[in-house]
Amino acid sequence: MNLQIWHFAELGSTNDYALELVESGKINGDLVILADRQTHGRGRLNGRLWRSPEGNFYCSYVVRLDALGVDANKASLLTTTIMTALLQFLQKLTKSKRIQLKLPNDIFVGGKKLAGVLVEVSYPYAIIGIGINLTAAPLETSTSLQSEFGFALKPSWLAENFYPALREKLGNISL
Repeated sequence: MNLQIWHFAELGSTNDYALELVESGKINGDLVILADRQTHGRGRLNGRLWRSPEGNFYCSYVVRLDALGVDANKASLLTTTIMTALLQFLQKLTKSKRIQLKLPNDIFVGGKKLAGVLVEVSYPYAIIGIGINLTAAPLETSTSLQSEFGFALKPSWLAENFYPALREKLGNISL
């Protein structure tokens, strides 16, 4: 599995950049777009901005669905599958069951938002945007891994180490 990680100091939105690459045909496999900060990060609902201060995880995985055996009519299962993979990964990492799903696309700890997922499909690709508060909680209603569990992760480590869990879960959609 040869994963390319493109790391930027700043992007408008990792998902927007990934979508541009997909639509221009400049991608020929899986890719990770990672940014230290985003100026126009966005959530699932139109117009809802994802505050993106430096020190957190802003990442878009570009995954070729057909290579995993996932056809277009199973795309509706992507968000739930990805949320489950991220929840299990974070629970294992922190050794805590306090981390919980808040459907449709958020992960909470103690009633505060820790992470969010934004999935967009341009078949045969899925663009999987993930934001995780590692060190900073940009809103009063949010929290971070550091404040909840006393440690922070390097975004590049997280991007690389979550990828196998993500691919495994996505590959199970086709079963």
